[in-house]
Order: sequence, then C-alpha cells, then structure tokens
Amino acid sequence: MKKQKSERSLSSGKFGVIVAAGILAVAMATAGIARTSAGSPNAAPASDDGKVLGMAFDGHQVSNLDNSIKFYEVLDFKVSSKTDWKVDKIANALGGTKGAMSRTAVVAMQSSVSDKPFNLILREYKGIDRKDWSKLTSADLGAGHMDLTVMDDCNPTMDKLKAVNLLKVPQMNMPGGAPPPNGPRRFVFVQDPDGWFIELFAKMAPAPGAPPEAPKVSNSTATQANIERLGKQAGFNHIGLNVIDPAKALAFYQGVLGGDYPALDPAPAAGGAAPRMTMLNGWFPQATTTGNVRLELLGSPQNRNKPAPDQHFADIGVNYVGFQVTNIDAVYAKAKAAGAKTVSDGGIVKVSDGRAVMLQDPDVGGFVELWEPKK
Repeated sequence: MKKQKSERSLSSGKFGVIVAAGILAVAMATAGIARTSAGSPNAAPASDDGKVLGMAFDGHQVSNLDNSIKFYEVLDFKVSSKTDWKVDKIANALGGTKGAMSRTAVVAMQSSVSDKPFNLILREYKGIDRKDWSKLTSADLGAGHMDLTVMDDCNPTMDKLKAVNLLKVPQMNMPGGAPPPNGPRRFVFVQDPDGWFIELFAKMAPAPGAPPEAPKVSNSTATQANIERLGKQAGFNHIGLNVIDPAKALAFYQGVLGGDYPALDPAPAAGGAAPRMTMLNGWFPQATTTGNVRLELLGSPQNRNKPAPDQHFADIGVNYVGFQVTNIDAVYAKAKAAGAKTVSDGGIVKVSDGRAVMLQDPDVGGFVELWEPKK
C-alpha cells in the first residue's frame, strides 16, 4: 500500500492479533496522522449535506508512551509510526492544548470485521496540567473499554502480559462466575498502564462433531440470536462508553452520527423492579470497509443524573473515537445544534491530510473527532 506523505496529530483510523499484510502505512510529520480514504464502498454522493462514513480510529492519552507501546505490542498491535517530543501547533489547535509538548505513536492491529487494520493513537503530553483518570472503576463516568477478539482462549494473552509484568486484572462483578481452573478462558478484562479497560473475548473453536453455526450478520438491526458480536477473526472489535442518560446519548450517536442502534428498552416497570444497566450495542461501518464495528453505550443505574466528569482532552486516561465524514461543515453544524461542545481552537482545523474538529458529546462529554480527508 502506498505510504502517505503526511499525517495528522490526533487522529487516525478508533484492536489481539496480527496486523494484516496490507497494513495502513502512516508517516509522521508535524500535522498528525494520515488515513487513506480512496475506494470507500460507502462514499458520499456528489451532492452531500454531510455523512458519517464510519468509525476510523481510536485515540488514548497516556502517561508514559514507551510503557504503553510495550503493553499494546504484547496484545499484537504493531507500531507503524512514532514521533519525538515537539510543540505541534496543529495538534494543539485540534485538541485545545495550546503550548503543550507531545509525542505520539500510531499502533495498528487487524480488525475483527475486515481486512483493513484499525489504528490506535497513543499520545503523551507535557508542559500543561493533566488530571489523572487512571483509577476509575469500569462503571465510572469517564471510563470505558476497548474490546479485542482473540482466538480460542484468553489465557495465552494474559500469560504474555504477566511475563513482562504488565498484567493487571481488575476486580469486576461479572456474570458467569470464575473461569474454569484448567481450560480455556472465554473472556476477561485487563487494564492498560493508564487504567483503560481492555476486554478480551475469545472466539471459540466449534466442538468436534458440532453442527455448523447458522449464518450471522454484523449489524444491530438483526435479531439478538444472529448478531455476529465477535467478528469473523481475531482483532479490534468495539469501544464501550459509559453514559449518563442512554436516551440522550442515543440521540447523538444515532441521531447525529448515524449509528445503527436497536430501540431503547423502556425502564423497568414500577412495583419493585430493580434498576438495571442499559446496554446499547450499536454499529458503525469501519470507515472505507463494508464491515461493522461497535460503539457500546452503557448506562449504569448509579450514573443516572450524575454530572459529567470534568475531563480535559489531554488528561491521562482520556479516550476519543474518530469518525470519517463527508462535508465536515455540515456534520459539525448538526453536532453543535445537538449540543456537542467544541474542543478545537476556533472550530474546524486545517490538517495535513484534510480538515478535522474535536468535540465532546452532549451527554457524558465523551470525546469525538470528525475528520474529512482531502478530496
């Protein structure tokens, strides 16, 4: 694949597993991370009032870039580019981090739903105040998770993390009880060096002699019985975001960004019904592919009516999701009209590979980047 001549500072198309031979090459320069959009099967029509083409990348703010790279390499991410410390004016305009120095690594892994790799952007800042959100629990506002599909068993990945002293398994009240003492582990949560939750979920080999599974599809309009949640192979699968008000979050991620989400279940009936988590499993195309990746919206009862956390974009442990769009002016206007808050200095920023803007959603303040590539 042809290498790009430039890149953008904060985004890139936002998991464990082998990066496909056709890995997206990203060359680092002062403006950030480049992404190839040619040949998109879901490209916009010539006359376009703004369309979200899909999820293109994920980004994560870290406390020590080298340590984070080491962790994600154990999960089979591959470093495709890395920068040294610098004051990147374009990056700072995009993230509202005026005067900061930063260094960035782009790490990529195979997608579980397509043959195109998925990029994760790791960025470390200095020279500005940064809050540390690494101690959040999995249900706290401001926390979330990344899900990786692995093959057959989560134990080998955990063993690799343990061998380099990077295994941290959080205490979580998960259904199903403890894993079997001897045998494959179906799923587990671990944490990266900055507390971001990583869900490993094994795509199990069929039992000997078992009949083949019925065909499954990767979109949320299918029934729960035939949704293909794990993808067709090992790789990045989804991002989970804790929200305050599921209906409000749905209005943004579905109503503005166009995610394919199932109908919101009504609240439990009166008369003693216990509050329960609302889990909205929604889908977006992986940008420039026909595969769908998920963005889960998780509404825990204890978070209802809480204020949004006071997170700043460069804070340790903050995550953001990037979407490739057409007509960024139109999509940005829709987002603002829906209550999204602009993070970028002056709004849309001209970057080396197009135009971009960083926002916070109207519900929990989750960070979202809109990116329109050069024509």
